[in-house]
Amino acid sequence: MKILVCIDDSEYGEKTAKAGAITAKNFGFEMTLLHVIEDIVKYEEMPNSPGYNLRKDKAEAILSRSKKVVEEVGKDIKCNELKAHGTVASEIVRIAEVGHYGGIFIGTKGTRGIKRMLLGNVADDVIRHAHCPVTVIR
Repeated sequence: MKILVCIDDSEYGEKTAKAGAITAKNFGFEMTLLHVIEDIVKYEEMPNSPGYNLRKDKAEAILSRSKKVVEEVGKDIKCNELKAHGTVASEIVRIAEVGHYGGIFIGTKGTRGIKRMLLGNVADDVIRHAHCPVTVIR
């Protein structure tokens, strides 16, 4: 089975990567670390602009840190990395379905404050729309 482990730049992203890695190791699952670059951006942050490249570089750094967390759990874990661009919850659900993932791991919090109120709770949206089981990490 394959699991999709959704990470961001919060403490919950690291906890989610670790929980996904432990599960993958214990059950022999293949895992994919996913970071979605939110599509709500300013004009100067659109793809092919310097602002977007900064966000892309940040996403790569997040994936790299999470990959190290996975390797600390076990070097034998089959772990892929994936970046996506779009509405976070929608992209997670879409990728999970198209990629035939059997489960999704996601942190309970990541976005905070007014931004969270405006965007809604990503974990809640994923739970409501995913085709497969969702494990929420606190």
